[in-house]
Amino acid sequence: MVRVTGAAAGTWDRFRIDQAVSNLISNAIKYGLRKPITVAVSVDDKKACVAVQDQGIGIAPDDAERIFERFERAVSQSNTEGLGLGLWIAKRVVEAHGGLIIAEGQVGRGAIFTMQLPLSKEQHA
Repeated sequence: MVRVTGAAAGTWDRFRIDQAVSNLISNAIKYGLRKPITVAVSVDDKKACVAVQDQGIGIAPDDAERIFERFERAVSQSNTEGLGLGLWIAKRVVEAHGGLIIAEGQVGRGAIFTMQLPLSKEQHA
C-alpha cells in the first residue's frame, strides 16, 4: 500500500534518493515474510518523510543502528541473499542530503524504516 500526504519536492539527487527508497523497499520485501508492505510519504514545513513498513521478522532494538553498517544484517547470512550493503548505502545517501534515517521494530512484529530529508539546501548547509 502507498500513502501520500502532501507533495514531497526538494533539492535532491533524484537518482540517489530513488536508490535509497528502492533499497528500503527491497529490504522490506526480503524480510517481510511475504506480508503487505506500506510506503508512506509525508511532508511538513521543513522535511519530507518516506516510511517503509513491513510485517516481517522485525528488528531487535539492539540491532537498529548496527544494521546500517557495511555488510551487516540482523539475521544470519545463510537465511538471506545479498551483500548487506543496501541499508548502508541508503543511510549514506540520506546523510549526504542532510537527512536522517532510522529503523524501528520488534522481533517477530515487523520493522519500519523512516527517511527524513530537508526540503531545501539551506536546511542542511
